[in-house]
Amino acid sequence: MKNTRSRSFMVLIMTLAFFAGLIYHTINLVIHSAEWASFPTNAHLSDSDGLEFAGTIYDCNGVVLAESIDKKRIYNSDEDIRKACVHIVGDDSTNISTAVQTLYRPELTDYNFIYGLGVPDALKKGRDITLTINSELQKAALGALGSNKGAIFFYNYKTGEIVCSVSTPVYDPANIPEDIEQNAEYDGAYLDRTISSSYAPGSTFKLVTTAAALTEYPDAESITYNCNGHEEIGGKEVTCYKTSGEVDLKNALSDSCNIYFANLALKLGKDKMTYYADKAGFNNYIQIDRAESVKSVYDVSQASDNDIAWSGVGQYTVLETPVNMAMISAAIANGGVPVKPYFIKSMEGAFGTEGTKGKTELAESMMSKPVADKLTELMDYTAATSYGKDYICPYLDVCAKTGTAEVGAELAHAWVTGFCKDEECPLAFAVIVEYGDSGYSVAIPAASAVLNKAAQIYKNQ
Repeated sequence: MKNTRSRSFMVLIMTLAFFAGLIYHTINLVIHSAEWASFPTNAHLSDSDGLEFAGTIYDCNGVVLAESIDKKRIYNSDEDIRKACVHIVGDDSTNISTAVQTLYRPELTDYNFIYGLGVPDALKKGRDITLTINSELQKAALGALGSNKGAIFFYNYKTGEIVCSVSTPVYDPANIPEDIEQNAEYDGAYLDRTISSSYAPGSTFKLVTTAAALTEYPDAESITYNCNGHEEIGGKEVTCYKTSGEVDLKNALSDSCNIYFANLALKLGKDKMTYYADKAGFNNYIQIDRAESVKSVYDVSQASDNDIAWSGVGQYTVLETPVNMAMISAAIANGGVPVKPYFIKSMEGAFGTEGTKGKTELAESMMSKPVADKLTELMDYTAATSYGKDYICPYLDVCAKTGTAEVGAELAHAWVTGFCKDEECPLAFAVIVEYGDSGYSVAIPAASAVLNKAAQIYKNQ
């Protein structure tokens, strides 16, 4: 009798577990079916006619970026805007895996739980989507990058709205080149470099090393090292582009002194450097609505002393995404805590417009407010003394740090990151120009083109 009761109890437990699992998976199916249907490898999504009844995509000001007319997908009439927005909007295919027309195709094509992606034509009425991006800023960024490969990313560090995200090379989604798969000019054209590429950050990483030192050492500002242009560290040489002499933290950041930050990284050691790199967003993904970035990488687990020294100046094996670099600047501007970026402003739903504007979602704190305030002061000093504020943008108060990341014997990527202190224009940014060599002479002018346009838009300058 006792065995019978035990067996009955076990059967009851198994039955309840079965039905609990069934309910759980049913709820998941209902809630997430549209997302699963939108997965890029879904064969139904590869049909180019999947957007024939799709909803309209707008920029933040209501400019039409893509719409369906007479069963055909039509893109903005301005070729430059079409090209500048291709990595955000996408084309008729799903080749750009992070684009809205790939990730949100179920909503755009009116995914239906009963019909799935096969909604009868008579019932199709895709949802409209409004993005946070500004098509005029997009156009300015595209012009600034020109024929270079690279990325420009600007977002509002108070709200999280991505206002400009451009990756090159680009192509025209309305007139896709027949040789796009074979022509070297379009290598990587399906890749959104703002979130899906990572690069050696060069001297922009010195912001992370500085944040670590300011947190760990109360006397960080008075720590000095002597720079003679080169120094043997860990049995190998570390070089600097100039001889700075005896230099403190403030002037080392302004001069971008490799010798100083190499020694500072070695003083901090691999464990502390790794900890603060992780705090700054390295070794983790960034979720941007349904898109996910690749990881920024900081790994010195097998590093020698010389490697750790070079990692402190953004070399060795350090890799950074433009979006994470912008978030570091955003954290500095925002008292140590960055706001997560997003690009979906609102989406038309079954019960009207579902808005996301004002969704201020804080990411994990990167640094304390005193450290962020001190970094703001240091970046402000660097922008004023090393670059010239008018050179960056005469209409906005910009704090910045450049980087020239060596990727070969005579090759370097050009970086600049920073933020605007202006209340009317709270933008953080990162710019990378592949093989552009100089952050000062190449990356700053690219950022300036967008900053000047932003000043015109936000401050009527």
